[in-house]
Amino acid sequence: MRFPTRDYRHFGHGLLPLLLAGAVTLLSGCTPEGQAQATPYHHKAELLTVQMQAGYAVTREYAGEVQATQATRLGFERAGQVSSLAVDEGARVEAGQVLATLDTRLLDAERDELQARAEELRAELDLAERNESRVARLRTDQLASERELDEAASRSALLRASLKRVQADLESNRVRLAQSSLKAPFAARVASRDVDSGTVVDAGTAIFTLVQDDGLEIRAGLPADLAESLQPGQAIRARVGQAAADVTVLAVGPRVDAVTRTRPVRFTSPGNGYPGEIAYIVIDEPVDAEGAWLPDTAITEGARGTWIIYAAVDDGTDPSLLTLEARSVSIRHAAAGQVYVTGAIEDDARVVAAGLHRLAPGQKVLAATPEELADARQDP
Repeated sequence: MRFPTRDYRHFGHGLLPLLLAGAVTLLSGCTPEGQAQATPYHHKAELLTVQMQAGYAVTREYAGEVQATQATRLGFERAGQVSSLAVDEGARVEAGQVLATLDTRLLDAERDELQARAEELRAELDLAERNESRVARLRTDQLASERELDEAASRSALLRASLKRVQADLESNRVRLAQSSLKAPFAARVASRDVDSGTVVDAGTAIFTLVQDDGLEIRAGLPADLAESLQPGQAIRARVGQAAADVTVLAVGPRVDAVTRTRPVRFTSPGNGYPGEIAYIVIDEPVDAEGAWLPDTAITEGARGTWIIYAAVDDGTDPSLLTLEARSVSIRHAAAGQVYVTGAIEDDARVVAAGLHRLAPGQKVLAATPEELADARQDP
């Protein structure tokens, strides 16, 4: 009887590769590279130390306007035709300088007539007074009646009264002639010219607008409680255009505006700007809220609109490692890449400064400086 036999000639060819693979695996576990792969990897994290404070300041800007300390719409005190304009828009004028005049031909003729009438009355009065003196001497000698003396005296008194009336008319004419010249009440700059030569204007019609450009100030409306806290002479920051400077509080208005619900406050001008330009009063308002300033990279969004930070705490298992804990905070204010937070945070706590997207609560990390993290990123 013949038994079936197996062909083992190819058996060694399949077994040999398996034995070699196992040997390589065993040997690789004994090499330094294999031992390094077996060591747990821990992320490096930049940490910062929390410094708690009692509150923070919110910088607010309140819009105001640069205004001239004196500004006026200048016009004639009487009606008439504008005969000349001595200055134009933008001109610098001095106090008392003639800016414009009205046609005075009728006033000149009236003055001449009144002066002639005054001379006539003086001559008549001189004659009447001499006649009164003669009648008085005759009355002494009983050569004239009492009635004649009274008539002579009455004639002299009437002429004196008439002369006074004409003199008053001359003074009125002089005043109207003076009002025909429009003069600058103070040194200023002409902001606008509103009429042309030859225009017939009413009394009070604006001819020029003058602004005193060497005496500017800022006027702004501030909330009533904030305005109440300001004192005359107090230094405040202001910004006109791109230039910022310190200004001084001049006065705080006593009433609240019915429309804006603010109180007007006057400040000195920082020296730049022009009347009508927008100015901003910059005030740091303190807010009482215990918390700390953190970079905006130290927070991340949590569940349901909350914000969290990662606090690095020593759990006592390994002194070289820190365990991350998620703590909920509230953002109270943000400015220039910084956020002021309150909530589950305490003084001297260490929190992750950046890179929260690569970390998770409960993870163990190694503390590292920014320089060490930069070097690690440069390593291949």
